[in-house]
Amino acid sequence: MRRTGTWVALGAALTVAISMTATAASGAISRSEAKKPIIIGAAMDLTANMAPYDTPALYAVQLAATKINAQGGIGGRRLQVNVCNHQLKNQKTCALQLIQQGAVIGMVTCDVEFAAPAVQEFINRGMLTLAPCIGTDQMGPKRFGPQGRLAFTFGNIAQDEAAAMAEYAYGRGWRRAVIVKDNLLAYFQNVADLFKARFTELGGTIVQEEGFSSFSNTIQNAISKVAPTRADVIAFPTAFDGLAPFVGGLRALGNDTPIINSWGGDGNYWWPQNPPVRNYYYVTYGSIYGDDPKSAVNRLVREVTAINKGETPATGSFIPGADLVDALVAAIKGAKGSTRGKVLAAQLEKFKGFQATSGKITYSKTVHGVTGRAYRVMVVNNNQAKFLRFWKTKKLASTG
Repeated sequence: MRRTGTWVALGAALTVAISMTATAASGAISRSEAKKPIIIGAAMDLTANMAPYDTPALYAVQLAATKINAQGGIGGRRLQVNVCNHQLKNQKTCALQLIQQGAVIGMVTCDVEFAAPAVQEFINRGMLTLAPCIGTDQMGPKRFGPQGRLAFTFGNIAQDEAAAMAEYAYGRGWRRAVIVKDNLLAYFQNVADLFKARFTELGGTIVQEEGFSSFSNTIQNAISKVAPTRADVIAFPTAFDGLAPFVGGLRALGNDTPIINSWGGDGNYWWPQNPPVRNYYYVTYGSIYGDDPKSAVNRLVREVTAINKGETPATGSFIPGADLVDALVAAIKGAKGSTRGKVLAAQLEKFKGFQATSGKITYSKTVHGVTGRAYRVMVVNNNQAKFLRFWKTKKLASTG
């Protein structure tokens, strides 16, 4: 289920939003126009399969930049966001284009494998490179080596997210789990493996493991194997075209076992209508449905909805998008106005409980992703989603 039309609509709305942001900012920053802007080069996907994750994050970055600019910018310099839609196939070209346009900060799509070509171009030029919501610890030195000290994500790393899923499931009394692993991306694989590690560490049992790959027509085989299995919960960390067939297919076959997903399964853009989604759980950064316990999150939902022609953000990725600007502003101020990559990276590595929109953020020299956020546990029944509770990971998952 590629939903191309949906992504095109989101991309068109984002183009309008960018124009609105630039217009809104221009009047507020007239006094500092003589100072060179700080250009963020955003190599993002606005129209392909990462659009439901990239576009809300980009909206939030644009909104936050507008607010900073209305307050006079950073030391009198306004934030300017230049955007290139790489459509998951022109990442390197987009990065080079943005660099030529004067970008001094890189921003990349919300999966490390899709983002890697752009990340490499940005960090090769010594630029701080930020992802709103990459969900693995590979956005940093682990994947990119010493140059990876310039790369950070505001997403939760898989060790944290998978543990939250496992701990919540075990806390519900679910002791027997099936794991269905999507082999398309390292993020999906990592969450599946780490869920298994933390769930069994708690005392749970994995009764079945199946695999498939998004966009390969292999999900039906997984459905047929899982449908007859008796279990308490099915861990299904994925996104993309496997979601609707798997969730709907199991229910159509009479399997009502609770399904739990990572934040990749956020949003209602993929929900099948018949049968409707039910007994489906996921963890995410914030509720997009207006019922988040934090007023700042609900306010962001309204703001993003307003510039998206009345459509709610597709997923909760707008929250780490706002965090990205919070952190960037703090880093530039801490660096006394410098935008040099190494200087800004050193500032971010000093973050210990930095207070951002979503909560507190801590980095280190080796881990450039977020741990310790309070997840929102959401449930969907009859195509109606609601916030259930916060869940903060008690212990990071590890595969040894």
